[in-house]
Amino acid sequence: MKKQTKVMILIALLASAAAIVSCSPKFWNSANKTYQPLPAITHPENPEKIYQAYQFLKDKTEYDAFIAVKNDSLLASWGDIHLPIMTHSARKSIMSVLYGIAIDKGLIQLNQTLAELKIDDIKAPLTAIEKTCTVRDLLMSRSGIYIEAAGETKEMKAARPQRGMHKPGEFFYYNNWGFNVLGTIFEQQTHLSIGEAIEEWLAKPLGMKKFKADYVIYRQPDYSEHKQYIIFMTAEDLARIGILMLNDGKWKGKTIVSAKWVADSTYPYSEDRNNEPFDHYAYLWLNDTDEGTFWASGWGGQFMIVDRKNRLVVVSRNDTGRALLQQGLFMWRGKQASRQHHQDLHHLMIEACL
Repeated sequence: MKKQTKVMILIALLASAAAIVSCSPKFWNSANKTYQPLPAITHPENPEKIYQAYQFLKDKTEYDAFIAVKNDSLLASWGDIHLPIMTHSARKSIMSVLYGIAIDKGLIQLNQTLAELKIDDIKAPLTAIEKTCTVRDLLMSRSGIYIEAAGETKEMKAARPQRGMHKPGEFFYYNNWGFNVLGTIFEQQTHLSIGEAIEEWLAKPLGMKKFKADYVIYRQPDYSEHKQYIIFMTAEDLARIGILMLNDGKWKGKTIVSAKWVADSTYPYSEDRNNEPFDHYAYLWLNDTDEGTFWASGWGGQFMIVDRKNRLVVVSRNDTGRALLQQGLFMWRGKQASRQHHQDLHHLMIEACL
């Protein structure tokens, strides 16, 4: 990153530091009472590949946490896998699981429209056509609604189609407005905050160690009524969601989310050829059909691969900070986060089990 750009980022972040600090979540050192440690694989088939992965992590990456799970058991771990880290866009895959549970409970329906749900945006009122967008369109990122949204990157803004260019359901565009509205709809229909739902529907039944409801915070922009929800979660707790998906929505034999939802939500619906290694988009999951895997992926190095063929869940995390000021310092340091590195680690984990 150029020095001038770094200086501008730091000045802007320092100027808003007081407001930013108030958005930071509180973290707790103690484990949840329902915490269930993952059993460990003590004798992998090829332990030298585990050692090779650790050396790769040390020499080639700057990840703060790494964990790999085979079936339901810990295969490898590196760094602080119990550190709550901002998930960035990996939040969307967590939201996909929450939607599956809500739909299973009959609280939300895929074919409900924004008009039926009484969803609008006071800052940029929706047209009648835009209000025909369904929950399913939002999950597929085909809302057809192209207005400014909290959490957009400059690349997302540059790629945003002109308003009215596509009808709902017609065109895939990775759209933070739709992702944020899914949070609004979820809380409206379930009468739970996103944090409360994760804690009750996922953290407790999956035996997560650290997650609590206040690990979800919000940012309210002045140009949209729909807040950006921000989820903090440890590498191990995120891996538990991967294990749930690996096991068709079951945890220790108990159904948490239906197998139908797991299949439907990870199906490669929309072609996305400019986002290597991903080539398709599902319901808030990213598909790599060449490898037969699906990912949760977020800015700064928040990666989880679910590999159903090889019965693996592989998670890599970078700690980008608790607030925007710390994220600016993360960017200042130029810390690297590569999808390719995560893929390489995934391949080493496959080899470790051969």
